[in-house]
Amino acid sequence: SRAVSGGSSKGGFVAHVGRPTRAPPPLGGAMAGRTMGRTASSVGMMEGAFFVSRTELLSWVNGVLQVSLTKVEQCASGAVYCQILDACHPAAVAMRKVNWMAKADHEFIPNYKVLQAAFDKLGIEKHIDVDKLIRAKYQDNLEFLQWMKCYWDRERTGAQDYDAAAARDGRPTPAWARAPSVLAVSGAAAAA
Repeated sequence: SRAVSGGSSKGGFVAHVGRPTRAPPPLGGAMAGRTMGRTASSVGMMEGAFFVSRTELLSWVNGVLQVSLTKVEQCASGAVYCQILDACHPAAVAMRKVNWMAKADHEFIPNYKVLQAAFDKLGIEKHIDVDKLIRAKYQDNLEFLQWMKCYWDRERTGAQDYDAAAARDGRPTPAWARAPSVLAVSGAAAAA
């Protein structure tokens, strides 16, 4: 009988003679000794983080990264994802290469290259669907942000006192990427 397989990122289903069954997990292999990459890669759609609301996610990102996101779509540039990973594993992401001021699709791609390089360095086997994320569609960015939240909850090794503003190293940032206190101060200065 001929087996048809597919959906390895969704659980690896194999169909034999019209009857779907779950494929057995791989034994050993290259990832056997690396718990970090294996755990991160095994985050499924039924994980708790995928049931976290948009407002909870935005509040979490704003708190961790000291930013003022108002929409999930603002993550489309990839800069937020890079910094979340940097907060999990300080110095694993080349934050100096992240372009916070990127505004167009073609400017977002280098940020995702930085993110992919960090994933490779950390042994994270997660497909990043850049073509979908750079379109700034709500659902695609929500799902990736939910995955990042789950990764954060599982793998965070960084210190509790991560200084997101210092990690951005004074690089120019859009208004939404500035901490609320900075916005209040600059708003008050403008009003004076």
